[in-house]
Amino acid sequence: AAEAAEAIETLLACTPEEAQRQVATVKARDMAGPRSGLVTALPQLLGTKGCRDALIVGAGLVLFQQLSGQPSVLYYANRLLESAGLGYSAAVAVGGFKLLATSVSANLVESEDWGRRPLLLYGTAGMTVALFGLSAAYAAAGPALAAGGAAAAIPQAAVIALLFLFVGAYQVGFGPITWLILSEIFPLSVRSPAVSIGTLLNFGSNYLVGSLFEISREQVGEPTLFAGFGVVAAMAVAFIYARVPETRGLSLEEIEAKISEGSF
Repeated sequence: AAEAAEAIETLLACTPEEAQRQVATVKARDMAGPRSGLVTALPQLLGTKGCRDALIVGAGLVLFQQLSGQPSVLYYANRLLESAGLGYSAAVAVGGFKLLATSVSANLVESEDWGRRPLLLYGTAGMTVALFGLSAAYAAAGPALAAGGAAAAIPQAAVIALLFLFVGAYQVGFGPITWLILSEIFPLSVRSPAVSIGTLLNFGSNYLVGSLFEISREQVGEPTLFAGFGVVAAMAVAFIYARVPETRGLSLEEIEAKISEGSF
């Protein structure tokens, strides 16, 4: 116990008393019995205010992560890059840019000046700007983009720049931070089933958006489709601002109190 408290004190830069309290909390929860499965955890997740509030935060993050268009925009990015004659080299560049943006997020996530919540807010705001920019670009130069050739060079460059903005903003915020917060906001007794619910929602919404993208694009066109994703991304910014707490350096009890009180 002493070694565990010392490790917590070092990692979280907290007082010895706070470290001892966290060790005591973990020991008490371990003594309470085995962790719940998905079915047996549902009454606690839905019936306990702290768990219910955490579930709203977690479910909201994973749903907004996908419904803001991430799978579809990346899919369409590959098609656009191929039509511009960039193909494989551009795909490698996108992969490298995603790695760079994720590295930035990893370096800032524990920073006193940044943390989880600011990265989510700025990242999602960047996605919103990129999506409305894509809508405007296709509204202004849709025929030129469809026709290709020399006339499409400038609109293609603008769209590619906006796609890179979207990818970078996603990888700084929603991409890594959603899963980090999801692993921090639930009590240990229901954490595994709660994260499982989040994973199911994530893959389900990913499949929904990916499968409906092409149909929606053909029916309403790129300007309306990207504007719709932009509206969802703007709603995500509002949701993060109103419901998602900063969890850096906080104990589970402090996170639960923040979520329940709406103190961010």
